[in-house]
Amino acid sequence: MNLQKQLRCVYLHAFFSTLRFTDAVWVALLAARGFSLAEIGLAEGVFHLTSLLCEVPSGMAADLLGRRRTLIFGGVLGVFSALAMASAPGLGLICTAMALKALGYNMLSGTDEALIYDSLKMAGREKDYIKVDANASICMKIATAFGSLASLLAGVLRYAGYYLADAVSALLSALAAARLEEPIVTDEQAARERHTLLELPARLRVHILDSADCLRGSALARRLIAADAVISLPSYLTSMFVQQRLTEQGGAMEWLFLPGLLAGAAGMAGTALGRRLHPKTLRGLYLACALTIGAGALLAGAAPAWACAVGPMLVQGALAAWFLHSMQRMNESISSDRRATLISVDSMTYSLLMIPASPMLGWLGDAAGSAGVGLCLLGAMVAASGLAVAAKTRYNRRGA
Repeated sequence: MNLQKQLRCVYLHAFFSTLRFTDAVWVALLAARGFSLAEIGLAEGVFHLTSLLCEVPSGMAADLLGRRRTLIFGGVLGVFSALAMASAPGLGLICTAMALKALGYNMLSGTDEALIYDSLKMAGREKDYIKVDANASICMKIATAFGSLASLLAGVLRYAGYYLADAVSALLSALAAARLEEPIVTDEQAARERHTLLELPARLRVHILDSADCLRGSALARRLIAADAVISLPSYLTSMFVQQRLTEQGGAMEWLFLPGLLAGAAGMAGTALGRRLHPKTLRGLYLACALTIGAGALLAGAAPAWACAVGPMLVQGALAAWFLHSMQRMNESISSDRRATLISVDSMTYSLLMIPASPMLGWLGDAAGSAGVGLCLLGAMVAASGLAVAAKTRYNRRGA
C-alpha cells in the first residue's frame, strides 16, 4: 500500500463527506416551510432512530464486506438523501430523507476510523493514529466551516438549491472513497474475496458472537462507549437550536453561518490542543471536557444573541480534544476484525440517547416559547456527569 496516497484519499473523503451546505440552516429552512419545532425535532428523532437500528449492521458490513465498499455506498446514500430532501412536499418524505441521511452516515461511522487505523497498522505506524486522525478531523472542521458559509446564499439559493449542493458533495465523497485501497491486516480480512454471499449468514452469526465476546472482555471499551455517548449529546443539538434562538432574537438567515464557522474554528483549535496532550488516564480529561461542554450548552441556551455563538465553540473545541484520545484508546482495546463493528456500537449508543433527547428538547422549546430551555437542562446534565466521574475517581483512590 502507498500510505501517502491512501492518506490523501482519506483526507479528501473526510472533507467531502462532511461538507454539507444545509447543516447551518436546515432548521431555519424547514421552519420557513411551515414546520414546527416539534416536527423538526421528530425528523431529527427519525434520523437517530435509523442510526440506532442500522449503526451496528453497517459496522458489520464494513468488517465483513470491506471498508472501502462501505464508504462508497455511504456517499451514494447521501446523494439520494439530499435529492429526496430537495423534492419533499411534506413531513413524511422529510423523515424518509432523514432516514437515508442517517443510513449514509452509518456507513461512514466507525468505518473511516477502522480504515485509518488498519492502514497505519499495515505500515507498522499505529502510533501515528492521533496525528492522522487529527489531520482528518481538521479537514472535517474546515468542511463544516466552509459549508456554514452557505447561509450567506439564502437570498440566492432556494431550499432545493441547498440540497442539490449537498448531493454534489456526497457524490464527490463517494468518488474519493473509490480511490482508497482496502487495508488487509488479518487472515480473515484477506479471505473476504473468497467468500460467497451464501456464506454471509454463517459469517454474520460468528461475527456477532465474537464481537459480543470482545465487548464483554473489554471494560475499557464499555466505559469509553458510555462516556462518548453522554459527552456528545450537546454536539449537534447546540448547533441545531442555536439557529432557532438567533432567529427568535431577530437574526437574519444570512448570518446563521456564524455559529457554525466559529464552532469549526474552535474544533480545529481543540484538535491542535488535543494532539499535544498526553493524559495518563482519560478521567481527568473527561472532567475538563464535560464541564466545558456543559458550559457551552448553557451559553447556547441562555446567552443573548451576541454571546450565543460561543456555546457551540466551547462544545466543538472540547469534543475535538476528547475524541482524539478516546478513539485511540478504543482502537487499542479492540481487534482489527471487529474494529468497525465495535466503533459502530459507540455511535449507536449516542443515537440511543439522542432519540428521546432531540424531540424532548424541541417540545420543551415549544412549551416554554424559547429553544434554549432544553439546552440549559442538557448542559447541566453533561457537566454533572463529569463531576460524577471525578467523585468516583476520588472515592476509588481512598480505597473505599
